[in-house]
This record gives sequence, C-alpha cells and structure tokens, in this order.
Amino acid sequence: MATRLFPVLRVLLPGLLSLLLSLSVAAPALAGDGPDLQELGKQLTLYERELKKRRLDLDRLKELANEVTRIHGDATACVTNLTPQAKKLQANLESLGEPSAKDTPDVRRQRLDIRKQLVELERQLGTCKAMALRSEDLLKTINERTRDVLAHQLLARGPDVITLLRENWSQPPRWIAHTFRFLQKHSGLDLLAPLHWVILAIVLIMAVGSGMLIRYGLMRWITHKVWHPDEFASRFMQALLTTLAHYAPQLLGSTAAAILFYTVTHQLKPIPFITMVVVGLPPYFLFLAIVRLLLHPPAPARLFLNLPETLAHQLARRLKVLAILAYVGYLLFASLFAQSLPEPAILITRAVFAAILILNLIWAISLIMRLPIFARRLWLSALVHLSLGAALIIEWMGYRNLALTLARDIIGSLIALGFTILLLRLARDFYDILESGSSPWSYRIHRVMGIKETRKIPGIIWLRFLTGVAIWAGFAYVLLLVWDVSDTILLQIETLLTQGFTIGNLTIVPVKIGLALMTIALIILFGGWVRNRLENRWLKKTDMDRGAREAMVTITGYLFVALAFFIGLSVAGFEFQNLAIIAGALSVGIGFGLQNIVNNFISGLILLFERPIKTGDWIVVGDTEGYVKRIRIRSTQIQTFDRADVIVPNSELISSQVTNWMLKDERGRLRLSVGVAYGSDTDQVREILERIASEHPRVVTDGSLPKPRVLFRGFGDSSLDFELRAFIRNIDERLGVISDLNFAIDKAFREAGIEIPFPQRDIHVRDMPNAPAKPAQGRGTTTAGMQEVERSRMPEPRDE
Repeated sequence: MATRLFPVLRVLLPGLLSLLLSLSVAAPALAGDGPDLQELGKQLTLYERELKKRRLDLDRLKELANEVTRIHGDATACVTNLTPQAKKLQANLESLGEPSAKDTPDVRRQRLDIRKQLVELERQLGTCKAMALRSEDLLKTINERTRDVLAHQLLARGPDVITLLRENWSQPPRWIAHTFRFLQKHSGLDLLAPLHWVILAIVLIMAVGSGMLIRYGLMRWITHKVWHPDEFASRFMQALLTTLAHYAPQLLGSTAAAILFYTVTHQLKPIPFITMVVVGLPPYFLFLAIVRLLLHPPAPARLFLNLPETLAHQLARRLKVLAILAYVGYLLFASLFAQSLPEPAILITRAVFAAILILNLIWAISLIMRLPIFARRLWLSALVHLSLGAALIIEWMGYRNLALTLARDIIGSLIALGFTILLLRLARDFYDILESGSSPWSYRIHRVMGIKETRKIPGIIWLRFLTGVAIWAGFAYVLLLVWDVSDTILLQIETLLTQGFTIGNLTIVPVKIGLALMTIALIILFGGWVRNRLENRWLKKTDMDRGAREAMVTITGYLFVALAFFIGLSVAGFEFQNLAIIAGALSVGIGFGLQNIVNNFISGLILLFERPIKTGDWIVVGDTEGYVKRIRIRSTQIQTFDRADVIVPNSELISSQVTNWMLKDERGRLRLSVGVAYGSDTDQVREILERIASEHPRVVTDGSLPKPRVLFRGFGDSSLDFELRAFIRNIDERLGVISDLNFAIDKAFREAGIEIPFPQRDIHVRDMPNAPAKPAQGRGTTTAGMQEVERSRMPEPRDE
C-alpha cells in the first residue's frame, strides 16, 4: 500500500506546497483590500438626491434598493472586521502600561505607533458605522416609496364586469373578426419555408422515434427488475421511470419542435403566435407527467403516496384540466393576441377565464383538503377557499392587479407546500432506509462502514436535521419569491444569513453554523469508515495483538470525534482563544460537580493504554461476571451469561479488584469434583478420570502446562471424594468442557460398574397420626399424645 502512495504523494506535495505559498503571498493583499469608503459615500449622496428630485417607478426603486443594500453590507462588514482590530490595538496599548519617565525609547516609540494606528482605525470605524446608519435610513425611505408605488398599482381600478357586459354585449361578432385577422397576420405560418417544414417533420420523426425506443427499453427493464413494494423509495423510482417511459415521446417531440421554431423565429419581433404555441408544449407535457407520477402512475407502477386511490385519480383529472386552462391562459394573455383585441373584449375574456380557473382551483383544493394530512386543518381549507373567492370578486369589481397578485400568490404557495411535503417524505424515507440497511445499497454502505444493520450510522442524525432545515429554508425562500417580497428584504435576509448577527460580543452566522454541522457529520462518517478499515483490514496485517488493535481502533474513533468538533468550531467561526475561558469554567466544574466524570474519563484512557481488560475477556467485578463487550471513555459494557448488559464506570475497574480469566493467556484450569461409593477401586477411578481428561481435545496435553491430575480429597459422609484438575486451551469454553467430561465420566463409571452413591438421611417422625400415646424413651416424664418413631432409610448392604 505504501508503494502505491509514494507516486501520488510525489504529484500532490508540490501542488500543495505551491498552493500554500500562493495563499501566503496573497493573504496580505487580501487583508488590505476593503471598500472605498469615500466612493461609497458619494454613491449614497447621489441616491439620496435622486429620491428627492424624481418620482421613480418600481423597477428603478428595486435597482436603488439593491445598490444601497450592497453598500450597507460593505459597511457592516467593515465594522465587523475593524472592531476586533481596534480591540486588539487597545489591548496592546494597555499592556504597555501608563506612560512613565522610566520608559525606554523603544517602549515610547511603540506606544506612539500603536496610538497612531488606533486613531486611524477608530476614524475608519466611525466612518463605516456612520455609513451603515446612513444606508439603513436610505433603505427605509426606498421601502416606503416602494410600498406606495405597489399600493397604487394594486389598488388601481378599471371597469367592473357588469359595466363591461352592459356596454359591450353586442360586440362579439367584431371580436371574432379581430381574432381571425390576428391569426392571419401574426400566426407566423407564412414565415416557414417548405424546407423548414421538411426539417420539422424529420426532427419530429427522430425525436418521437427516440422517445418510443426509450419507452420500450425502460419498460422492458422495469418489467424484469425486482422491486420492493414495501419501500417508499422503491415504489417512487418505479413510478418515476414508468412515467418517464410513458411521456418520453411527447416530451422529446415537443422539446425538439420548440427548439426548432425558436431557432428559426427568435430574431423576429414580435414573436410569432405559432412559436408561442410550440414553446408552451414542453412545460404542458412536463406538468402532465408530474401529475401522472404523483397521483396516477402508469402500469405496472403503483401509487407510492399514502393516498386513497379514488381520491388520487379524481385529483389527477382536475389537475389536468387546470393544466389545459394554464396553457390556454398563456396563449391568450401572454401573446400578441391580448393586444390585438379591443380592451373591453380582453377584459371580459379575462373575467370569464378567471371564473373558470378559480372554480376549478376551488374544486382541486377541496379534493386536496380531503387528504389525511389535512384532515384536521379545516381552517386552512376555509382560508384558501375564501381567498380564492375573494380574488374572483375583486377581479369582477375591477381591481385586476390585486386579484391577479392574490391568486398567483395563493397558487404558488400551495404548489411550494406540496413539493416541500413530498421532499420531506422522500428525505425521511431515504434516511430511514440508510439507517436500517434494509435495501441492497444501504446494506453495502453499512458493510463498508463496518456497522451492523440494527445499529445507526454515526453522524446521520445531523445530516437528517440539516436536510430538513434546508428543505424548509428553501420553502421559505420560494414563499418570499412567490409573494413578491422586495429585493431589499431578500438581500437583507441574505446578509443576515451570510454575515450573521451579534448578541453582545458573540457573532452568530447561520450559514457557518450549518456548514459546521455538515462538516462534523461528514468527518464522523469518514471516521467510521477509517475505523472499519483499521479494524477489519489494515491492522490485521500487523503483528499487534488483539487488545492493542482494539485500543487503536477505539482511540482513532475518539480522535475523529475530537477532530470533527474542533474543525466544526473553526468553520463556525469560533475563536480558539476563548478556549481559555471554557477551560477555566471546566476547572471550576471539575472542582465541584465533574469529579466523577473526569475520574471515569482518565480511567478510560488508562484502560485503553494499559489494557488490563480487553473486548471479549471474561472478567469478574464484584458481583458482576461476564464478557467485556465494549470499552468506552467513560464506562465499560459487560454482558453477563444471561445476556444482560451491565454498565460499569471505568473508575471501578481501576480502583477495585478485577478478576480477568483471559488477561495474558486464554488457557485456564478447571476443577471437577467426583464422588464414588465406598468400596470402589480408587486406582481404577483415578485411571478412568485421567484417561477421560487426556482424551478430550480441549484439554492441554502437550507438556506446556501440567497434565490432568486426579486428587483423592477425602472420605465423605456417603462417598469417596475425588477432584479432577485439568488445563484447557480456552477458559471461555470451561462450562462446555465440564459438561463433556461429566457425560464421559458417567458413561465410563457405568461400564466399569462404579457406583456414584446418594447421601444417607435419618428421618424422625413425631406425633404419628392415629397412634396411642407412649412415654418418650429416655425422658423423665411421659407426655400424652407424643410419640417418637425412628425410621432409617439405608442403601443396600455392601461388603465394607
């Protein structure tokens, strides 16, 4: 492995050195770069004059807001960068002490230089603060003017629908004539030469043919692939691929035609009507494909969302109607057609179209609100219905800009919410499968990282959290765009996220915190992969013993956790000189309430380095006996023979007596007590026991340890007591070896006629039922109703 690394290092090291050198050279230049405060001040003065002299439209107000927001960001960054420098210079000046006649010339010169730098820095800092306040005031003025312009536009009123119908009820024939003249003049069909039609036919044949081939290939692959109907992700992928196969000819054909028409006519002004018709087809088919994917996937795919099938099909039909209405509205109101008709005609058309569109929207939303997720949110359904109804009424009253804005914002918000819920469901199912290891790809990830299927992947919780935050943040951003929030507010939010906000002396930057959490999660994941490689591959090729390898793996894991923590703090912008404060607080905590935690932590380090116990050792700690399953920094996990997990603090393992059956040598001695009947041949008993022990494959008989030995321990109450002592190769197999020896001894004794006796017992019975009272023998008095009867149960008589 080392020989493979050397060529890579020879290539990478020069590049890394040159990169570091270039960064070191560029660092001073970058440090000196900054905003030109004088130029920024002149720009602010010009913007203030423009706002005072002219009545600006909405577009110009947005441009001014963007420029002033940029200046405000530069001023805020200037304050953020210069404040720590001023504090550092002030601290350096205070470290020199008060001026004194005893000061050396070097100290006086250094104090004078620091004061000059501090004065210049405070001047720049004051200018930046003043510019930040000035830009804030200017932004407030721009926002007020923008609100006034928007309010004027939204509240602009035209003729209501009743007035339009009363004044133009006899005009439809003239409007139809206008429509035919528009199609003859602006359709664009006369602009296409015969060659264009030939090229269009060839392109369509090729595109649709390619789509048919893609449909055939995908459907064949989908049919033969094994899918997992119980998994959400599997059902989703099957539905996605099936839908793509189903709509491939339409999507490819419409896209090819749109590209061709746009290429031929994009330089023409105005854009021909035929081009707009063709260009609108790809989004229309794409929307149909998305609806089919989510609510009615083509066979053999099934509905992957947790929806009633009938309700999903009804909703799919209604959304297809809405797609047709959206396409028709695009052709009516986004093309020259709206300009070719008289204003009353287009206004009446808009009123009728709005009624049809909003009624279908209310119908579709009523179906959506029947979904289980909205079962207890009737207020939301009522709010949406009332808002859409209000938009229609406002449209008929003549406030068309306000109605269009309200309907557009509601529809956009609902679409964004639907996609957000779908993404959250997909992300949740993805991480669930990844953690469970139930699918082939997640099982491979578990195997690569050395994690059992039943255990969670370390660091995945942070990725899950960050994914959820990112999805909801994206939803919030889209919501701001949908509701047409001013660019000023968006830029302020962006500045807040990227440059942060200050609480006291603490600056919090949300983007940096998110990146820090992601960095921590990725480093922990990478650390898990390295631990698995160390444990299962790299360290196995060394001559280290098992305990040393396990200690190395454990320490590596904790090192990666510490590395992730410190790198995460660095990415988040944490200043490491503040660690002195944290260390002081920890020292106080250790003195009061953290003694046990620190004691266990130090004991864990001692266990990892000295290794008096190792994973898999059979140990006895107090009343706890079992196998060491895991050694952590704070505690050790011991699994008893009943498979109960006992958590023992590491300090107990260091300070108390611990019996380790497998510390340096897995071999150990077992002792087996055997009793035989009086009169048995003791030499034969010894011979049988030694032979049985020597014949067992787990008993050590190679001379490295004493051979099996039989001891005559004594004369018991009813047996001759022997003890078999033997060393076995693995003390962990002690109980199994004892069981094997007992079976063999019982069989050999039966064959040799050696009896294993049972103990003799004397039973004394008092107060025999239904027996006359007799005086107790050996007693001075006779007690009525008392009788002593002695019965002895003895074994068969033997020759002794």
